[in-house]
Amino acid sequence: MMLMKTVLSKVMLGVSAAVLANTAVAQSNGNNDSSVNLEDYVRKVVNENPEVQASWRQLQVAMSDVDIARGGFRPQVDVLASSAYTDRNYGLDREYMGHTGQITLTQMLYDGFLTSSEVKRFKQAQVVRFFELMGEIEQKSLDTSLAYMDVQLFRELLKLAEENLITHVDVFKQIEESVEAGVGRRADLEQISGRLSLAESNVLTELSNLHDVTARFLRLVGEKPAQNLQSVTINSAFVDANVTDIQSLLTSAYGTNPQFNAAIYNIDAQRYAVDSAKSLYHPQVNLTASYGAQTRDQAALNNTITEASVGVNFSYNLYNGGSDRAAIRQALSQVDLAKDLRDKACIDMRQTVQIAYNDIINISEQLPSLNAHRLSSDRVKSAYMDQFTIGERSLLDLLDSENEYYESSRAYLEAQYTLEKARVRLLAASGSLANTLGITKEGVPDVLDKAEEKITYDPNYVCPAVRTNFEDELNILKRDTDGDGIVDLWDDCVDSTPGAVVDDFGCEAKEPELVPEPSAADFTLDNANIIESFNVNIEFSSNSTEVLPKYENSLQDVINALNNDPNSGVIIHGHASLDGDAAYNQRLSERRAKAVASLLMTKANIEARRITAVGYGESRPLVDEESDAANARNRRIEAAIIQLPSNE
Repeated sequence: MMLMKTVLSKVMLGVSAAVLANTAVAQSNGNNDSSVNLEDYVRKVVNENPEVQASWRQLQVAMSDVDIARGGFRPQVDVLASSAYTDRNYGLDREYMGHTGQITLTQMLYDGFLTSSEVKRFKQAQVVRFFELMGEIEQKSLDTSLAYMDVQLFRELLKLAEENLITHVDVFKQIEESVEAGVGRRADLEQISGRLSLAESNVLTELSNLHDVTARFLRLVGEKPAQNLQSVTINSAFVDANVTDIQSLLTSAYGTNPQFNAAIYNIDAQRYAVDSAKSLYHPQVNLTASYGAQTRDQAALNNTITEASVGVNFSYNLYNGGSDRAAIRQALSQVDLAKDLRDKACIDMRQTVQIAYNDIINISEQLPSLNAHRLSSDRVKSAYMDQFTIGERSLLDLLDSENEYYESSRAYLEAQYTLEKARVRLLAASGSLANTLGITKEGVPDVLDKAEEKITYDPNYVCPAVRTNFEDELNILKRDTDGDGIVDLWDDCVDSTPGAVVDDFGCEAKEPELVPEPSAADFTLDNANIIESFNVNIEFSSNSTEVLPKYENSLQDVINALNNDPNSGVIIHGHASLDGDAAYNQRLSERRAKAVASLLMTKANIEARRITAVGYGESRPLVDEESDAANARNRRIEAAIIQLPSNE
């Protein structure tokens, strides 16, 4: 009894922490049930994030630099005026007030092309700042998208961990009651206690992960994520390996990636800086004109005099201590630095595109297998639970099946989100994520039209597109040495005759293969020949999949129909009401349908191949509303008797 109190106290602590965390999230968002999409958050980040704002200010500074440099082409006008009292001990006038005024105009005629080179440099530099701003927008769009999807992911993982914990608590209660009644073993209680602690640890781990991604989201967006987040599907980043190859993706990304384009224009800007430095070796020629007047002459007598001049000034520096030569060397080094940064930007972009492309291809191929594992684990778990109840399975079998279902569901969920995040990374590396989401930075002009020169560049000279994913002959899952359609992993005869008919294990077929018996699992409600349908009058407790003993006779009509026709099968399909979380309702309808199917197998001894179960969740309501009456009608189990094909 003490052990039960200790374990239950731990469980209650973990469940309480989960409830408090979810409550805090709801309260932090004002209990707002309205859903928010990714585009809303990305738009907020692009227009308010301080790092994006800083990049926008740098573009504004660069645009002002162009205007400042252009000022060198225009004349410079200076006015000098003075009024002074003089007291001296010589001359005719010992005390007097003197006034002077002068206006001077200086127009640059030749400066070794310094001004023109600076204008060109700053015009290219403003394009660099523009692409850097676009790159910052892409990066923040990517960071926000990943944080948004991570919040969704860990919220769903937390739900899985909580469901796993609740199942362990239910099993713990059953074992504890058996031990107290004297029919159970205390070793089983110790075993379930350990697994219960692990399930609690899983909940706390997912809570911690959810906290961390929420903090990252808060840093980027400036507010916590809403309670309801709309799902993200980046269909525009779909990659079909049979149509689009990595070379095509990279070639396209080279032209649109903002970081790469910024690095290219930076090289051109630094080349103009070299021209500016070389101008120091040239003379300077200026046109100057001036006019002045003063109330005292050269002898300081009260006699107003004026003077005007116009002419050309020529100056040429012969030696400057080596500073001019050092300036040229510095400018050349800046060009080399810009080239190195271009190479790095290109290589980084190529790696990101290659990894994202490979992730999309591989995960798309993994998802069906992961889903099959998840569904299989769910069926095993349901069957083991029924068999454990009647003493045909050990507690260890039951707990292992529960944990395998949890891990397989977790792996499938993570793979789904990893696929979407890979698509987002591919779009960002191509410089088109913000555009795909329909996001633009308010007030940003298109400075490409103001560039001194449009730059076109062939990246094949720096980081050519290279195919890095493995060929089929290097992939054990696809390697087929003899080309008979059976991969070597399953091929028992790797040297079969080309073109020969082979069996499932790659050996030449000598006899006709046995046709497998038809199975109800091969059909759905949409493609099956439905003979008869039944409403199964079984009611479940809230959030429960247990079929109470009083409902066991509810399947008698279904059993009679199956016994009357040996070539028939049945699809047990579960449905949920429209209230509550759609994903949870989907899983609950699947589990309830499987529980009814399992009861049908154990009660009537119907072959497993003739029975299949499927959950439709909220997708097929009888009444499209959420009233109590509609919920009662929508929350149902039905059985469809179908015609199975003959095996002859």
